[in-house]
Amino acid sequence: MSFDDFFRRATRIAGLSTQKDLARLLGIDPAAITMAKRRGVPKVWVLTLADKFGVNPEWLRTGLGPERDRDDAGIALVPKVSARACAGGGSWDVGEAVIDELPFERSWLVRKGNPERMVAMDVIGDSMSPEIEAGDTILIDQAQDQVADNRIYVIGLGETVQVKRVQVRPGLVILFSTNQRYAPVTLQGDEIDTLRVIGRVLWSSRDY
Repeated sequence: MSFDDFFRRATRIAGLSTQKDLARLLGIDPAAITMAKRRGVPKVWVLTLADKFGVNPEWLRTGLGPERDRDDAGIALVPKVSARACAGGGSWDVGEAVIDELPFERSWLVRKGNPERMVAMDVIGDSMSPEIEAGDTILIDQAQDQVADNRIYVIGLGETVQVKRVQVRPGLVILFSTNQRYAPVTLQGDEIDTLRVIGRVLWSSRDY
């Protein structure tokens, strides 16, 4: 199997830009790419990408046959749970039963994070308005539980769970609301240890 042909098809389904992107997606050392150019593409690479993106492995390997085995193969269903995140003072409906499933393009989810750890839930409260409104549905990647500065997260603080933009400073963590009626909350010292990052907010939708 020609690596160049394989890489061209992999780029098409996964939106890759470089061979380093392929290595990161497969979780391999970039040096393995060089070896694959000489010895051929390992079958496990084909099966891994075919599973991630819902494509026909034979098409990915050879370019022959249908790209997808069925029309919905590129779609992943993310569970929507009954729990609700509060964009306000903070509350948490502890019910975690799956009440629905939301369809997303699988390749988009993979580029955003770990689809296996993603859930959707509704938001109550107005502290993140107009960025996130009460009644919006948000998509959360629970695998992204290490704070990247100035991103929006669902966080747990004490017995409350909230949606906040999180900023990190030396010795400080600051929780911001988009709605200026809500003052920032600054955590320092031992207070930082009480913060739980449940997951990063990747997407939101709303009804009109």
